[in-house]
Amino acid sequence: MAEHPRVRSMLRSGAAPVIIALSTACAATADTFRCDLVPPSTASNTGQLSLPLNGTLIGNYDAATNPTGTQTRPGFFGGSGNNPIPFTSTIVGDAGFSAAPTGAFTISVTASGGSISGLEVDLTGGTAQELGVTLNINYQTFRTFSPNSTFPGGFTIPVPLAGGEVSALIATQTGPAALVLGTPDAQGTPFTAVVPVNITLVAEFSGAPIGGDPQPGALPLAGRFTVSGASISVTASVSVPEQSAEIPPPPPVENQPLPLPTVLPAGSTANLLLNGTFGTGSITSGLSANLVASGQRQRTGDINADGVVNALDLAALLAAWGTSQPSADIDGSGTVNGTDLAALLASWG
Repeated sequence: MAEHPRVRSMLRSGAAPVIIALSTACAATADTFRCDLVPPSTASNTGQLSLPLNGTLIGNYDAATNPTGTQTRPGFFGGSGNNPIPFTSTIVGDAGFSAAPTGAFTISVTASGGSISGLEVDLTGGTAQELGVTLNINYQTFRTFSPNSTFPGGFTIPVPLAGGEVSALIATQTGPAALVLGTPDAQGTPFTAVVPVNITLVAEFSGAPIGGDPQPGALPLAGRFTVSGASISVTASVSVPEQSAEIPPPPPVENQPLPLPTVLPAGSTANLLLNGTFGTGSITSGLSANLVASGQRQRTGDINADGVVNALDLAALLAAWGTSQPSADIDGSGTVNGTDLAALLASWG
């Protein structure tokens, strides 16, 4: 095997033999399994999205392209022309959903404990979840023409919007998670673990992206596993109480159509255009899940899961050096480093 510069550096430092010895001792007593979530895994998320939005409303009238469109004028008596009407508002979204999550993790077990590493789970299961949205808007009194109506102001009015969707809610492990084992029984070996994660929300409202920045959190797991030959079956429940996180402001809204039901008299629709700028928002969410997984015994360091630890796995580990890539983070520390390299070399061949 050609000597890689990173390998050469570790060998010269004298640290590699010590780490390899420790890794070999661990490998002798641990069984490691790469597990995938399978049906009937379920996940339910409850919560609410809140985004401040301030700007103006104006009728969709245009002398050249839409001469019969709605015009807006401030006050009870109006004036003339098509004038912008200032507003303040908050967009509130129902962030709750139920889905079949997908993902994988690695579980290592010994007679007295073990660990979970490389966990990455999409709680939406890769299926877009509808985000019901309401615009709670407050404006001063204005009138519309075509249709003719008065909109009394000074109080908040809820207006249902077209909404958006949550396309992913991903939990990615960021550090080690030890297993605490209970006494085995006829249903398997009970365990608990707390997995540190980054949680990433990927969502959109009216074409504008929401979220995307990872938020630190933890997944408390309580479950059981059963080992049969080279296979393992795992069940675990997750319960995370509601907590809040910031949402950075999405891009501004420009000329967003807003059909607004008339007030005095009722029964028609004023066709308005909404322009506004978002402020920093928040999302409050709570999670409960029942995870079911199965896996096969894996050799330590077999990053590409081809049944052998060789130069392909070494190349994959070195390419991920310094990152948190789950497949190469053999010890589940959250960083691909010398300890992972030592574990791979100890299982070479």
